[in-house]
Amino acid sequence: MSRLSPGQRWVVALGGFAVLLLVVGLVGIVVGVVHASAVCGDDEYTVPCPGDTSGVLWGGVLAVLGLLHLGLTGLAGAVVWSTTPTVAPRPARRPRIEPDGPHRVFSYGTLQQSAVQDALFDGVVRTEPDSLPGWRIDHVTITDPEVVRTSGSDRHPILRRGTAEDRVDGAVLVLGFAWQLEAVDAYEVADYQRIEVTLASGTTAWVYVAADQV
Repeated sequence: MSRLSPGQRWVVALGGFAVLLLVVGLVGIVVGVVHASAVCGDDEYTVPCPGDTSGVLWGGVLAVLGLLHLGLTGLAGAVVWSTTPTVAPRPARRPRIEPDGPHRVFSYGTLQQSAVQDALFDGVVRTEPDSLPGWRIDHVTITDPEVVRTSGSDRHPILRRGTAEDRVDGAVLVLGFAWQLEAVDAYEVADYQRIEVTLASGTTAWVYVAADQV
């Protein structure tokens, strides 16, 4: 839900003050009329009392001021609302989440870049050098503009199955949260598919390979 701008809040406050003046003025008029129509005497003989009519006078003044104030506030409000946009909603605060990892991802390309990690994970994550045997590196042209903007290139490496002698060097990203792994899923385009592999060190990790190799 959008929030009111400072100018809009001032208009609302002035409008509230104008309504208050109008209400007090009307109450003053009613009280003045009651006092002005008072009678004196006993049950057999009554005469009009010299009532206090000042309430009618001051109530009328306040009511007129309230109406004028309300009209001017309405005009000012129309101008302010048409020229001053509402303030965007406050961003939702990310709830504190306890680490649920580690989630290990073997990277052989752009995921090792600090700029990419900062964009995906809100900071640089711990990495451990490792390698993946039995696979080879090919390349794919990326068309997703957001991925290209984040990585700085439209040409990304991609893994395809190789021979037993093939080996791909890279690094294991140690992610502490499931949402970070989901961020990588969103970053890798449809050309990639995430699978689980065993690295040369014996570590089990996720890796993104060509989708047609799964």
